[in-house]
Amino acid sequence: MASPNVVIGSESVRGDAIAAKVHQDIAFLTDRLQRLENQTNPNPQVLKVYRDMLESRYAVLDWLSQSPEPH
Repeated sequence: MASPNVVIGSESVRGDAIAAKVHQDIAFLTDRLQRLENQTNPNPQVLKVYRDMLESRYAVLDWLSQSPEPH
């Protein structure tokens, strides 16, 4: 079953297209975090920014995967 459309501003976008982009973001951020953590002296502020971004992407993905509530 296809994801419902999501309205962004005045534009309707397919939910599964957004989910695919969010999955790409999650993969990128996960890889980037691993690379940063493997550095000799990683910057804790930069790590926090990437972790916060990753948490945000997971929240969006969770929101997209929720079934619409009946009205």
